[in-house]
Amino acid sequence: MLRGEGWIVASAEVDARTLISQTHAAMDLAGASMLSQVPLPWPVPPTSFDVNEFTYAFQEFVDTYGVPRYKEINPALFTAVTFPFLFGMMYGDIGHGACILLGGIYLLITHPAYRRCVSSAGENEMLGGVYASRYMLITMGLCAIYVGFVYNDCFSLALALFDSGYLWEGSKGSVAGSVDGGAEANLSAPYGSTGSIYPFGVDPAWHISSNELLFFNSMKMKTAVIFGVVQMTGGIFLKGLNALYFGDRAVFWLEFMPMIIFDFCLFVYMAVLIFTKWAINWDRRQLMGSCGIDGLTFDQRPCSDGDSLKHKCALNFGGETGGCAPPNLINQLINIALNPGVVDEPMYSGQGSAQSALLAIAFLSVPVLLLGKPVYIYFQHASQPASASQPISTQIEMDQDSTSSEDPKSKEVHSFSEVLIHQCIETIEFVLGMVSNTASYLRLWALSLAHTELAQVFWEKIMRTAINANSIFFVFVAYSTFAVVTAAVLLAMDLLECFLHALRLHWVRYSSRKASH
Repeated sequence: MLRGEGWIVASAEVDARTLISQTHAAMDLAGASMLSQVPLPWPVPPTSFDVNEFTYAFQEFVDTYGVPRYKEINPALFTAVTFPFLFGMMYGDIGHGACILLGGIYLLITHPAYRRCVSSAGENEMLGGVYASRYMLITMGLCAIYVGFVYNDCFSLALALFDSGYLWEGSKGSVAGSVDGGAEANLSAPYGSTGSIYPFGVDPAWHISSNELLFFNSMKMKTAVIFGVVQMTGGIFLKGLNALYFGDRAVFWLEFMPMIIFDFCLFVYMAVLIFTKWAINWDRRQLMGSCGIDGLTFDQRPCSDGDSLKHKCALNFGGETGGCAPPNLINQLINIALNPGVVDEPMYSGQGSAQSALLAIAFLSVPVLLLGKPVYIYFQHASQPASASQPISTQIEMDQDSTSSEDPKSKEVHSFSEVLIHQCIETIEFVLGMVSNTASYLRLWALSLAHTELAQVFWEKIMRTAINANSIFFVFVAYSTFAVVTAAVLLAMDLLECFLHALRLHWVRYSSRKASH
């Protein structure tokens, strides 16, 4: 009699019994087939996820980095949403996104014919991988189109889908018409009113402004940081949820809580500062820091043009500006750590004190993360009877030779040091990783800017030059060149580049935050 042990999915047990019975009957073997559960205790079961044609590609991404432990939260569900969106942030263009969408739809339509060819001629591994990613390409194209509408960018051209919130002389309620170089734009409605807000995405007026690059740099850099902080924070929360599910109090209170406190005190606060700057009416703030023609400040104090902004500002928030000038957020965020308590350009009252308190809390969370779990495990081990004690190193899944002839006390000290070293490495990786990972998400801004600028250069240097030449033949040749260059550079190389960077953000930046406890 042969006996084997293995794992099957619980829901497939009936199918497994049926298959064994059918096999015995087909081979005309006497005796009944046996399929029974192995007595407890069991080792940790392998992980199995049910996938379909849509989730298969995303599950492969996650499994390539590392398969989640048994009964842990499957991050592939979140990856199916975040991966296409981060790709869209880097590749955001309505026209280019539509090309990817059409490619995905083509693969979806021709997939049945491909399956018939596979059944007759065998499968091509590379072509099979392309068809397996058809739903991923569709979602990537949809996200690129959506973000393209947010950026208001279609083959490097802005779309005037709605009336602009800015007016030039001769523009007549939109960006249509001739605008002289150097002309100043004015809001078509009072600041903050419905008429001054573009219904969706970026106002096309910004695409023809002299400070276009500065505006899009600022917007894309800040949104990249915000989405990076949100995704990393989500990864930390997954770690906490896994700890709660498995009932691991040490991981939840001594790892997850210090991590999330450190994250909120520094990085989530950074995102809050970005939203705060966006929400403030800086026109009104600057008015509150000006000296009127009657020689009085906004709060009716005597002033002169030579007075400092801090003296004229009616808010009196401190610093060099008193709260009446928009701050440079990069310098402000750097000074949180390098110059605690000092804010040269505050946005709210007591900002310096609040940032000092948050910095102190963040620093206090680091020793808890470093020493909390090792000390807890040490005392938990020491409180157990000698006969029931386990090597401390088993708490961190380190193999230890149970037949070692070492003295028990020296073995315990050595095991505790291993736990401490392991936790020290994790603490350093987390603290430094949060800083480097936040900076790494700036690739969302950098690649989006590169994509936009490349598309703009191709249009202006090829198509616009040909159109201005007023020659049909020249336009035909230029369009052919434009199509080939766009397909080769933006629809091939840049597509692959954005794809790989989005994959890296999920592997190294996101997955490392929700690593198995």
